[in-house]
Amino acid sequence: MMAEVPQPEPRKVATIMFTDMVGLSPEARRDEALNNELREEHGRLVRGLLSGHGGREIKRLEDGFLVEFDEALPAVACALELQSALCARNECVPSSRRVELRIGIHLGSVVHRDGDIFGEGVNLAARLESLARPGSLYVSEPVVRQVRSQVLAPVVRLGRSDLKNIRLPVPVYRIDPPVRRRRRSWMSRLRGLLHRGNSRS
Repeated sequence: MMAEVPQPEPRKVATIMFTDMVGLSPEARRDEALNNELREEHGRLVRGLLSGHGGREIKRLEDGFLVEFDEALPAVACALELQSALCARNECVPSSRRVELRIGIHLGSVVHRDGDIFGEGVNLAARLESLARPGSLYVSEPVVRQVRSQVLAPVVRLGRSDLKNIRLPVPVYRIDPPVRRRRRSWMSRLRGLLHRGNSRS
């Protein structure tokens, strides 16, 4: 009987987004209950925005999320809305409760396996997130090619970066959230998102 030849795992092109919660206050780092509360609030906010942009939560990480989108534009729109919402939130809470996010986004080839995703597309998105300036998002050139003419936000080329475990230097771009809406408008939106997240848990 002939042994079966292993079939190559199917690959697809997807947009991968990593978020990472940073900038915690000394109080939040010392107070485990406060730390956990801020993580849960971050989770409700991310999940509340994902559904409106067609994002799929792959897994929750210690301080962030790994998310998949079919296209680059919804991923960037979701990330910009998330950063703008957090910026408005931070203006209205005590300093001990302020948090910031780093976000990295890449469009590339991935493999789905056992409910997780793997591949250079995932690795590159993770490296971009680790470089990102808190409050902004760092994206790759394939992402920029798809979204440059469609986002109302400045796209800044930062040059090429040598990323760990990535074969070639990669052009890196920063996208900052556009001028935010009035604070009252964003806080109303935030309350709706956080309440919706609570109702699901």
